[in-house]
Amino acid sequence: MATDWNMPRQAERCAACDRSFDAGEEIQVQLYASAEGYTRSDFCASCLLPDEPSVVGVWRTRRPPDELKSPQVFDRAAIYALFQNLEDTTEVRQIQLRFVLALMLWRKRVIQLERSIESDNRSIWEFSVPKSDTVHRVERPDLAEDELESLSLQLEALMSGQPFEACDLSTDLESGAHDDA
Repeated sequence: MATDWNMPRQAERCAACDRSFDAGEEIQVQLYASAEGYTRSDFCASCLLPDEPSVVGVWRTRRPPDELKSPQVFDRAAIYALFQNLEDTTEVRQIQLRFVLALMLWRKRVIQLERSIESDNRSIWEFSVPKSDTVHRVERPDLAEDELESLSLQLEALMSGQPFEACDLSTDLESGAHDDA
């Protein structure tokens, strides 16, 4: 099931009014969970977002200019907000998503790993927020390291609206690379 994560890319048109997005325009995004995986709907700022119970996360971003070739800046606030929204989830796929978000936030130094605890045959990772008393307990799901890295890259592409492209992860995995971008 973990390998079924295909993160959709940013849409060209509003899901509500079907208007094309302009370069640089602010858009609203909803991420939905289903048995088949995750889906994404993009809306222009003037359309109301539907109130649906299957929404996993909501954030705002901008449509990149057509000539933009490099990925957008990592939106720490949007990813941290989604991470927090999944705090009390019990659904397996959302636990996996939350763990991948934690890894992304850790790699970007938004949170710090404090310790790992074995409890009730589960591994719980405790993360702290620098210069804060906030502690997050995150269950580590049963996923292989390469699956986690691949999911993290897909999620970064999803959040920035860029397409996910397969790449050789062996160098990053062996070096344990943490970038600051």
